[in-house]
Amino acid sequence: MTENLSLFSADSQRTHVVTGATGFVGSALILELLQRTEGLVIAIVRPRENQTPAERLRQLLDELVHGYALPDSVHLEVATRVLAVAGDIEQDQCGIDTTVADALHGAEFWHCAASLQYQERHRTQIERTNVLGTANVVKLAERSKCPVFNMTSTAYVVGTRRGDVPAEVPDIRLVNNCYERSKIMAEEQVQTSHLRARILRPSVVIGHSLTQHSISSDGLYGFVRNLTKFRNALERTQPGLATTLQVSIHVHADGRLDLVPVDSVVADAVGLSNADAEAGYYHLTNPAPVSLGHAVSRCFELSGLNAPRMVESRDQLGAVDMKLQQRIDFYSSYLINSKRFDRSSVQAVLGNDARAGFDLDNGRFDHFCTWFLDRLEGSRPRVPVLR
Repeated sequence: MTENLSLFSADSQRTHVVTGATGFVGSALILELLQRTEGLVIAIVRPRENQTPAERLRQLLDELVHGYALPDSVHLEVATRVLAVAGDIEQDQCGIDTTVADALHGAEFWHCAASLQYQERHRTQIERTNVLGTANVVKLAERSKCPVFNMTSTAYVVGTRRGDVPAEVPDIRLVNNCYERSKIMAEEQVQTSHLRARILRPSVVIGHSLTQHSISSDGLYGFVRNLTKFRNALERTQPGLATTLQVSIHVHADGRLDLVPVDSVVADAVGLSNADAEAGYYHLTNPAPVSLGHAVSRCFELSGLNAPRMVESRDQLGAVDMKLQQRIDFYSSYLINSKRFDRSSVQAVLGNDARAGFDLDNGRFDHFCTWFLDRLEGSRPRVPVLR
C-alpha cells in the first residue's frame, strides 16, 4: 500500500474511491473489491498522529484478512492495489489535494463514512459528518465525473414503521433519533445531485459469517456491552444480585430482528456494482431475521443476567427496569416495531447470486455474542494485586 499516486499506472479497469475505509463496512468493502474487481482502490483516510493514512489502513486490512479467514493472496492485493490518501469528508473537496482529486476522473464512489452517534446533544456533530460530509463527497464525485455513486445508509431510516418495508423514499417524520434523521438528510443530498446513485441500506451489521470477527462495537455489540455494564452495576450494589434478579424489558417478543453479517452486506453491494445495477434503493438485509424473543433472552443470559420478562408496554416497567431502560434506550426502537425489509430490488439484479438468508436461530447467534464478550473481557484492564 502506498500514498504515492504516481506509482500507479492507468489501466482500463474502473477505479473505486472509498470513504470510511477504516470503518466496519468500508474496510470489508475494500477487501471485497480487491477479490472481485481488478481496478485501483483509493481510500480517503483521516490522518492520525504518528501514523500515516497508508500505515493505518494497511495495518487494519492485514488484520482483517486474517480475521475474516481470507486467502493470503489478498495481502498482496492490499499492498499493490490500495492507495490511501489523507482527507476528511468534513472539509471542502474532502480535504484532498488537487492532484489526487484530478486523478479520480471516472472513478466509482463508495461513500461509507458516517457518525453512528444518535443522542440529541450530539446533533450538530452528527449532521456535520453525515449531512455536510455527504454533501462534500457528492461535490467531489460530481467534479470527478463519477459514473455511479454508492451511498451506504441504513435500512432503519424508516423509523417507527412496522411490517413490510419497501425500498423507497423514507418519511422523515417517523424517525426515532438524530442518527436516522441525518441519514435521511444525507440520502437527500445524494438523490438531489446530478449523480447516478444507488442507496445501499444494510440492517444491523454483525461480524463475519464464518469467523464472527468484527471491528464494530455498535449495534448488537453495543446492546450486549450495556447489558454487561448493567450486570456489573447490580453486582456492585449487591453481590449475586445479577443472578437472582429478573428484570422486565419492553420488547415485541414475537417480532424479528434483522442482523446481517458484514460479508453478506459487501458481497451484495459489489454484486450490484458488477451487474451495473440501476440507480435506486437496495436493502442489504437478511432474508432470515432472528426472533426478537430469542435474541433478547440470549443477550441477557450470555451477559450474565437472567432472561427477562418481556412486556408489551413501558408502563409495566418498575424502577430497576427503568434503570436498565435508560442504558439501552437507543436500542429500544429495534426491539419494537418489527420490520420485514423488501429485498426485491436486490433479487431482481442478482437473482441466485444474491446472498441467501443467514439463519441465526440455531446457535449461531450465541457465537457472535460470545466472540464479542470474549474480546470485551480481554480488553478489560487488569487491576494489579497489592501484596
